[in-house]
Amino acid sequence: MSPRRAPLVLLSLLLLIGSAGCGPGEPAEAARWSEPASASPTPPPSRPAPTSTAEVRTRVTGAMLQLDTSFHPETAAHTEENTDAWKLISLCQASLPSDRKRTAYRERVWDGETIWIRQYVVGYLTVPGRKLADELRSVLKTCKQYEVPSDGRTSTIVQPSPPPVPNGPDVITFCERLKGNATRHQCTLLLTRGNFVMEVDAAGGNGDLAATTALLTKIAPLATAALQKIA
Repeated sequence: MSPRRAPLVLLSLLLLIGSAGCGPGEPAEAARWSEPASASPTPPPSRPAPTSTAEVRTRVTGAMLQLDTSFHPETAAHTEENTDAWKLISLCQASLPSDRKRTAYRERVWDGETIWIRQYVVGYLTVPGRKLADELRSVLKTCKQYEVPSDGRTSTIVQPSPPPVPNGPDVITFCERLKGNATRHQCTLLLTRGNFVMEVDAAGGNGDLAATTALLTKIAPLATAALQKIA
């Protein structure tokens, strides 16, 4: 038998076997195709922009994360929320210009022996969140290291590979190596949607980079869902 003819013979045998399973006059069942599942769920449609300060405040409050002991035992002991006028993260002491137009803001912190998580949500009446993200990207292009004025530590911007969360038009992630008497790491996730911005800062384990990136990766889907709920 010629090697080139072997596939034809095998194909004939397969056709005979396939048709043997059908009754007289019954056609072989056609192959069925199913649409592959999407790699990630489609986000819900965006809500209209807020029209009043009261609405911005209500939505900001609705985006606060509810981390219980099933997420991490230490999240049961978190500090109270506050509405102090903080700023979105300022690297190299560079404030984001559009953040001055913030309308409402809220912070929640979880502070334990092995984790530290800070969530800060900001809403704007007239500023799209992506504008803040673009301003932060501009800062990150040049800011690589700076002194933290509050405690004298030196911060070095770290871009882990792979990052704790993939960056995109509405997502920015990066980590900082904070060096003082000891060296610790802190990672930041910035999400934008509509006129809202959510910043999540986290440090895990003993401040090592692997534990911190793992912690932020675990928080990311919860943060994304919370922001989609209000915006």
